[in-house]
Amino acid sequence: MSMELDFHLHKVQSLSPMAAKIALRMLDRDPRVPTEWVMALRPALVDRSSDAESFGGTDWMTIAAIERPGIRRFTERFESREQRHARLWVLSLRTATKRHDRAEPGESLYGAL
Repeated sequence: MSMELDFHLHKVQSLSPMAAKIALRMLDRDPRVPTEWVMALRPALVDRSSDAESFGGTDWMTIAAIERPGIRRFTERFESREQRHARLWVLSLRTATKRHDRAEPGESLYGAL
């Protein structure tokens, strides 16, 4: 397991159930995250988010701001602490994914051939 993946896996436990639910939603929709990372992170996020309530309006705004960073300046004033944690976790994961992709240029998403 890479250090980046290990870091994000351990950070899941510091997320609130709602933050984990938002992060899970984003993880499931991001094709850039390596499959092996999704397989490691998803069960932890599912477990952590099991007590979360349904998404409310500001949760959807946070999800939209993650997908379209240009609207964040409009949404951040409504963002709760747990929504901010979810957004930062997802953005950190995306940055780690980019570093992972650059570090292993000879490997595909499914590993070395």
